[in-house]
Amino acid sequence: MAAAAVSSAKRSLRAELKRRLRALSAEERLRQSRLLAQKVFTHSQYQKSKRISIFLSMQDEIETEEIIKDIFQQGKTCFIPRYQFQSNHMDMVKLASPEEISSLPKTSWNIHQPSEVEAREEALSTEAGLWMRVRCCVGWSEQIFAGKGLQVCAGSRREAEFTSQFCREP
Repeated sequence: MAAAAVSSAKRSLRAELKRRLRALSAEERLRQSRLLAQKVFTHSQYQKSKRISIFLSMQDEIETEEIIKDIFQQGKTCFIPRYQFQSNHMDMVKLASPEEISSLPKTSWNIHQPSEVEAREEALSTEAGLWMRVRCCVGWSEQIFAGKGLQVCAGSRREAEFTSQFCREP
């Protein structure tokens, strides 16, 4: 696909997905988030993982609070994203507790994250690394469209999204 065609397809797909997500009621978003959390909890990879990274959800995303609480209740180590201002660089840094989230500073996107100057364990800077990563995608498609902070992921890993985030190709 030519670069201009890919760029156009990405814009169109993102606009459609944003429209679908805005159409979800808060109740439906929470209902689907709870269903997803149960799928995560029963997944064999989650059950055996000791070090898990997960995104902190924004208003129009799957709510991850229940999963984060369970990570700590199960005695696992939790890592969350820390983006560097005006950069594409992101580290997965250790979270001390679910309660700590509300005390973290907010980014320009209104997302809590540890400050850039605060020393924290970075998951990928140790031999232990990460055992599992829960990430946010704008939607799922049969094709891959990746871009700054917005991803549409390919494949059959559709258990981890709102039902309105799966795009069937024409």
